Amino acid sequence: MKPEPRDHLDGSIVVWMAQVSQARDSLPSLEPCLDLHDLRRAARFRFPEDRARFVLGRGLLRKCLGRYLRQAPETIELAYTDLGRPFLPQEESIQFSISHTHDLVAIALTAQARVGIDLEYVQAPADLPELAERIFSADDLRIFHALSSEESVTAFFRAWTRKEAYLKARGEGISEGLQQVSVTFGPDESAAVTDARDESAARTWRLHPLPVATDYLGSLACDDADKRLDFHLVHLEKGEVILDPPAGS
Repeated sequence: MKPEPRDHLDGSIVVWMAQVSQARDSLPSLEPCLDLHDLRRAARFRFPEDRARFVLGRGLLRKCLGRYLRQAPETIELAYTDLGRPFLPQEESIQFSISHTHDLVAIALTAQARVGIDLEYVQAPADLPELAERIFSADDLRIFHALSSEESVTAFFRAWTRKEAYLKARGEGISEGLQQVSVTFGPDESAAVTDARDESAARTWRLHPLPVATDYLGSLACDDADKRLDFHLVHLEKGEVILDPPAGS
């Protein structure tokens, strides 16, 4: 794959999304991209599907970083926050985020801005009322409880992905601020966020819904509202990344 100009990241958020089932045969060719830290983590996964998602996510991340840094993926050195989130210590202006669920893995990459991404598989949890109490503010709960049972499942996951993408972009764990952060979650509402801890959040942050497969929801958060979303579906052929034409804007 040819290198891309580094300044593309100054105006864009690059998102790569891949299906684990489609990439499974190519995973062994991605493993040489991983460093010792990631290989050790991969080896600790008990279930093959969890290991596959991890290898695909870290492999795609390194391939994407290498494309813009003009560097071999296996030579890229990552460091880790106290929460275990990887970052690029030699060029901290480049920010990225990773998410995976069931058969989907996605990475988001940009520069000069914070970014977070989250994917969720939409399946009604048995404890939906209790989960809603944990993530919604009192005002949001009143709106949520007025929805039909069918609408409430999608609304819950729409809110969850938007909140988690925002909190990940801020470098916070999902246990921090869930009830203090409010997001729109109605089917006809534009994506937006407010934060009781940061009155500038509504002006500063932009939320992007992601074009994901049926039965999934995905959201991206960035604190630069002017950046363009450069979204690609990714296929792997013998470890080489093949990008579909960009979708969305």
